[in-house]
Amino acid sequence: MRSLRQSNFAKLLGVVVLLSVLTLAGCGGGGSGTGKPGSGVTVKVGSKKDADSRLLGEMYALLLENAGYTVTRNLGAGDTPFMRSAIDGGTIDMYPEFTGTALNGYKLENTQDAHTAYNEVKDYYSKNLKLTWLDAAFNLNDSYAICTSQDNASKYNLKSNADLAAQNGKLKIASQSDGVDAAVNPVKQGYGVTFKEVVTLDEQISFAAVKKGDVDLMVCYTTDPGIVTNNFVVLSDPKGVFPNYNPGPVVRNDLIAKSSAVSTTLNPLAPILTTPDQVGLIKKVADGQTVHEVAKAYLQQKGLLPS
Repeated sequence: MRSLRQSNFAKLLGVVVLLSVLTLAGCGGGGSGTGKPGSGVTVKVGSKKDADSRLLGEMYALLLENAGYTVTRNLGAGDTPFMRSAIDGGTIDMYPEFTGTALNGYKLENTQDAHTAYNEVKDYYSKNLKLTWLDAAFNLNDSYAICTSQDNASKYNLKSNADLAAQNGKLKIASQSDGVDAAVNPVKQGYGVTFKEVVTLDEQISFAAVKKGDVDLMVCYTTDPGIVTNNFVVLSDPKGVFPNYNPGPVVRNDLIAKSSAVSTTLNPLAPILTTPDQVGLIKKVADGQTVHEVAKAYLQQKGLLPS
């Protein structure tokens, strides 16, 4: 009887151990058993309308999905004020923002040092907005510039923003809505420039408006491939009135508290991104490829996603 009891006890012990192992295995993957850090966590990723922002948002979404997160996309949702409202209200959990946009939007001190700018906005968002800036891509600078056609540059002898003062009150400039505060006003203040008129137009429409002669100048993003395809001239900025515009994910603190792996999932992207790479990716989108196709192929090429 003793040996039988021992045998039954051994069997019972084995069942208990097996159940314990299975329970631990189930808990290790956040409840789904996949073993991935994002299992069971849903993330709402948004972005602004421009191709640069949509590409970055899609990259975030793909990396998060690869880490096991369930991702809801709202890419190309709106302009900067819309995105700020959306993340504040919880409609989205994160979106790509640019350091220069944050500096201008919250009237923080401008600086030409990219790391100082990043630390300034990161600290402000943390203390005042309860939002976390993850790592910024310092090798990708999607700044603003004043652009014009080759003909206009020759006609008005324009090589830098400083040359605009000689044409005070004579030239019309087109700008997307966010470019007025971020580009037009800094040029006016920094170089003593006055424009005949400031016309609000989307950037892609502005290229055609300049070529048709409806306006003389436009505000452009420095990563826009339209500068090359339209053979436009980018005026230099000798006084450095445009800050750096390095992108990084802005994330709600409650998401970070729920899953700190969001940071370790997205931060490896920052040192990979460069301005020349992004210009090439934006051109592919302009040529008809989808944002998803372009972003996925890039991340696979860089070894951040499996092929």
